[in-house]
Amino acid sequence: MNALCNNNSQQEKQNAFWEWMALKYPLPFEEKMLDDTSRIISLVKSKGVEISNASILDIGCGTGIYTLPLAREAAMVTGLDNSETMIFRMKDVIASNSVQNVQAVKLSWKEADISALGFEKVFDITWISMSHAVQTRQDFEKMEKCAKKWCVYIGWGRKRKNVLMEEVYRLHGLHYGPPPGVDSAYDILTGSGKSPSLDYFETSWDWTGTTGETLKAMVFYIEMQGGRPSIDLIEDLLACHEQNGRISHTTYVEEGLMVWHAE
Repeated sequence: MNALCNNNSQQEKQNAFWEWMALKYPLPFEEKMLDDTSRIISLVKSKGVEISNASILDIGCGTGIYTLPLAREAAMVTGLDNSETMIFRMKDVIASNSVQNVQAVKLSWKEADISALGFEKVFDITWISMSHAVQTRQDFEKMEKCAKKWCVYIGWGRKRKNVLMEEVYRLHGLHYGPPPGVDSAYDILTGSGKSPSLDYFETSWDWTGTTGETLKAMVFYIEMQGGRPSIDLIEDLLACHEQNGRISHTTYVEEGLMVWHAE
């Protein structure tokens, strides 16, 4: 019972974190974000994936970071995310850009019944980027069951660097590095007899917020790592980085891309 309660509590923390983060999450047509996603979409196309006129399922779509750029070429893109705020912001972008070929759906992929939803072998491409929604062998099998032609997975690579975050983690006895991502996913797929392509690329993203917003984010991060955040230690550290009541920091990461044929 205690383990179940702890798992539920951790999931609630993660849900609360993403609902809050969704308010500051980048939008798909912001210049840097669109440059990054366009570069990766071009890389996917170089693997032989035909996006033009395709039907695509984007799992863990967030604010539509890939959903909306893909829709510029695809026939229809369905974006799923478990965060109500992410979906709300995505729908706002859809409306403001008069996009007609995107469906935004609030749905937990872990809980989705793809048979009842009529998703089995309906989409030409299933796509997921930087989401924990697909992690296990069963998750990948479920993803592949929805695809007629291709599966695309973008996940954490071998590097995550952020000077401020590293110090916050160190103060709490934690290691700041990349979460499980493309390497473990690659092992799952090859262990299942798949032959995905594997490419690595580097990118970065910036955070700017008030000191209070940054403190809240740091507390969330430590709690999700199972730590007990020390508000005093974090506040002292943030005071050294604060400029006019605001804090900026940059995360430098490596991401990995896998593309494989659905069967």
